[in-house]
Amino acid sequence: MPPIGHEPFRRWFYQHWGRENCIVWARTRRVDMPPYEQRLSIKAAWGGAEDYFVDGRRVAVDDATFMILNDGRTYASQLRSRTPVTSFAIFFRPGMAQDVARCCARTPEDLLEHPGDVIADAVEFSEQVRAHDRLISPVLRFIRRHVENGLSDENWYEEQLYFLLQRMQALHRHDLAVARLIPASRASTRRELFRRVGLSADFIHTHYAQPIGLAEIAAAAHLSAYHCLRIFKSVHGSTPVAYLNQRRVLAAERLLRDTEVCVDEVAARVGFESRTTLYRHLKRMRGVAPSALRAAAAQREALEAP
Repeated sequence: MPPIGHEPFRRWFYQHWGRENCIVWARTRRVDMPPYEQRLSIKAAWGGAEDYFVDGRRVAVDDATFMILNDGRTYASQLRSRTPVTSFAIFFRPGMAQDVARCCARTPEDLLEHPGDVIADAVEFSEQVRAHDRLISPVLRFIRRHVENGLSDENWYEEQLYFLLQRMQALHRHDLAVARLIPASRASTRRELFRRVGLSADFIHTHYAQPIGLAEIAAAAHLSAYHCLRIFKSVHGSTPVAYLNQRRVLAAERLLRDTEVCVDEVAARVGFESRTTLYRHLKRMRGVAPSALRAAAAQREALEAP
């Protein structure tokens, strides 16, 4: 694909932008996208982090996370890195998500009788940074791999985006089920608390490398420390600090596996106060020491080498 700065391509791109499906893929060290109203989209990044500015907040996606932003949302993005980062975003054409939601919500008999009836209401996904999972992430990686290999078959991508939206609908239904379990009497309160816990998870994913704790995490959700602790655990099954340490371990694993940075530096980069702290959490969560993890990665690389 030509660069967006290439004038003929730029004209063609903006003639189609917002009306058709679009996949934006870039391998770059720098991105500056000003605030703009966008279509429903899903964001990911590999090899580093990309920052999104939404509702006055900075939220980051990186190797460990992805994020969904709803149709009509205005936001900006920025990327700064010393090494190339893969920035990846999928934008869905108008009405596509509603069509998938309609088919997921109705019976086969109803769909046969009313095949062209489209739900008017927009689908509102929970906008929060999420750890890569077994539902959405495999499809994202599958599409990304074909983009990188140069596939330009629009019909193939159309089908894959339908499959992705189907999984996004399943994630949405899971979110609704989790929100219903929050200990509050009113549905509106449960929805708001679920959103607030999302803010605290966003804060963890974005600021995990900094010296943060329960007070800062709760403040990001505009909740008291104990209220945040109680609701966060009901949603995620772990406390905010345990979630934070798990996020740090995940980042440390990637650095140990993919770089030659010393263990002390790895611990500092992911927010652990020392290599001893990193060792303790890695051993408890993964059952291995940093040296064993790095050795296993080197062995796999040697076996996969031609």
